[in-house]
Amino acid sequence: MAPRSDRAATPLVRAFSREFARAGGLLSPDYLESGLSLGEARCLYDLGHTTGLDISTLAAQLDLDLGYVSRVVSRLAAQGLVTKRVAPHDGRARSVVLTAKGTRRLAALDHHANHRLDAWLGTKPAPAVDQLASGLRAFLGGGDPRVVLRDPRPGDLGHIIARHGEIYVAEFGYPPAFEGYVVQAFGEFMATFAPPRDRIFIAERGGRFVGSVAVKGLPRATAQLRFLILEAHARGLGIGQRLVRRVLDHARAAGERRVVLDTASDLAAARGLYAAHGFRKVTSVRGEPWLPRGVSSERWELDLAPVGATPRRGRARIHG
Repeated sequence: MAPRSDRAATPLVRAFSREFARAGGLLSPDYLESGLSLGEARCLYDLGHTTGLDISTLAAQLDLDLGYVSRVVSRLAAQGLVTKRVAPHDGRARSVVLTAKGTRRLAALDHHANHRLDAWLGTKPAPAVDQLASGLRAFLGGGDPRVVLRDPRPGDLGHIIARHGEIYVAEFGYPPAFEGYVVQAFGEFMATFAPPRDRIFIAERGGRFVGSVAVKGLPRATAQLRFLILEAHARGLGIGQRLVRRVLDHARAAGERRVVLDTASDLAAARGLYAAHGFRKVTSVRGEPWLPRGVSSERWELDLAPVGATPRRGRARIHG
């Protein structure tokens, strides 16, 4: 059977793709003056947004030749942007992950790409941009593409705890003790839960849970971002960015001067997201029993106070 074709849509899509390629800097051999080719940047992006890919899975995900992707990964490794580690699901396999340097490079690329496309869209009529965004949501999302951030309902808290255990053990190879840690940490969080400074935000897409985040008010005008989680099928859609921005907006509205969070050294996508919002790592601790061997717990901070304020540092604990 011949593929379905809309004779009116096809030339429009092709024309849009040409203009988008030019506006997004996709035609330059040096993508966004980063020192990377477009192929290298695409690999870096996917590695940063899906943790623990092996080379064959990465090639299939990008629909690129396996030999080409293997050479690209070797070039990225030579630059110190990625490294290989034992895959959590198979001790014989090797997965490719971003290094700290790679995380910073990806965050800079995301910022540059967003700034360039924002400037391009700013030259277009606002109603046309709104129509384009609406059409893309419907086309890419399937069904109801709307993402809603809401307060928790009965059953949500147990679901958040369960998904932490399921996702971190299955996807990232965390020990079973991690779920017990989350149960204890979430119990302590709820035992002292005190709105309006303390909040939990649930992300729903098409009526389904796709992620969540919490924020805890601490002394000295400090807020703590906690329990950020995102379903695999919802990654790469900007939902994680919306959840982090919601916490930062809430913190500013509450008069906080600083936001802190705890994460782990192997969570490249999360660390890239935090770096893109201006957070910086301030401490690192190894040997926590709920983390995989060799993985460090990290404390990151973002200063919301006027320039010149000195951030307060503390011992790092993942999601603590």
